[in-house]
Amino acid sequence: MAERRPNRRRGFVLGGLLVLIVAFTLGVLVGLPVAWPFDYVINLGAGPEVAALHTPADGKRRLVVLQHGLWRSSASLGRLERTLRAHGYAVINPGYRSTRGRIEQFAERLHTAIEQELAANPAAEIHFVGHSMGGLVIQEYLRRPAARRPTSCVYLGTPHRGAVLADLRKHWFVFRLVMGTGAAMQLSPGDPLHLQPIPYGEVSGTIVGSLGGGNAAIPGDDDGTVAVAEASFAGAKASLQLPVGHTRLTLDARVHQQVLHFLRRGAFAPAASGQ
Repeated sequence: MAERRPNRRRGFVLGGLLVLIVAFTLGVLVGLPVAWPFDYVINLGAGPEVAALHTPADGKRRLVVLQHGLWRSSASLGRLERTLRAHGYAVINPGYRSTRGRIEQFAERLHTAIEQELAANPAAEIHFVGHSMGGLVIQEYLRRPAARRPTSCVYLGTPHRGAVLADLRKHWFVFRLVMGTGAAMQLSPGDPLHLQPIPYGEVSGTIVGSLGGGNAAIPGDDDGTVAVAEASFAGAKASLQLPVGHTRLTLDARVHQQVLHFLRRGAFAPAASGQ
């Protein structure tokens, strides 16, 4: 038995490397993000079911627009997408090559995706949910004169005024190689993007991961990637902290319930119940 364990570990390592090689190859050939296999696997399974948070039975179509974060894919929001659909929402979850472009370009693509969806399927309400940098893409879209007015926006670990961790790493060769030199550089707190007002704060809620100082490189409390102070902003309608790491903000059942609660009622529930 003792001899099999190293072989098993070696098999896992080789299997993981093979998956990365295949993912990278597909990324080069057809534009799939390198993270998509990881995103797909961790999003297997169903989200929570809360009958009281279903959309009203009034026949109106309510659309939720999702946006994933840096280096991730639309599959990173797959479980949340299924949860929203199960509660009566129509959903679009457009992906974008986050390491090959700027936030302004991604916002333009988002505008195109929304207009195409609404031309085919009009909606009575439009809601937005963004994870990490995806929230910045949503905000950039909402600043545009032709943007659709949101009924509500929910931001999951979005660095509204930039992320100090990105600032610390932006000069690293590996960071630039993996994350790119476009949108990733715009996550620096000094980027002009963060000097613009945050639109529609009066209908926005922030869900902030708090691990009690999970990353020593980030001042204060954080979710391992984004500081609590960075993921909150003055003027938001509501803000909620949960003991959840940055990646798990897209997966955790408590987060999903709070998203449903905000979309349905315009407020977060007490964190203990989530209903």
